[in-house]
Amino acid sequence: MPDHSYKKLFFCLALICGASGLMQVLVFGKRKDLHFRHHPDTRFSTPQEKALPSGPALDGTVSAIGMDRIHMNNGAGSLATFRCDNPSQYKIGQKLRITYAQGTPPTALEIETLSN
Repeated sequence: MPDHSYKKLFFCLALICGASGLMQVLVFGKRKDLHFRHHPDTRFSTPQEKALPSGPALDGTVSAIGMDRIHMNNGAGSLATFRCDNPSQYKIGQKLRITYAQGTPPTALEIETLSN
């Protein structure tokens, strides 16, 4: 009958549990960092002041939609990028009028849908 070493068995189980725990910490820590990169943690921050519009509203058609941005073609052949809360509600080719605040990229304060 072979000699079973319980020390080896315990060591292997501890090694497997430790490695899987470490991987979970690394993976979920990275996911949390990515989440807060797109959605800042506002639990401890003070309420921000209202942004004031910077200049006239811009009319154009949506050329691309990102996770938190809208890319618009303003008709003159140039592309403008605006940060907004829920860009997935707009469709590519839709005409919009955006009032925005300064920033990099500018933040959309008011988005109005224009008829074709």
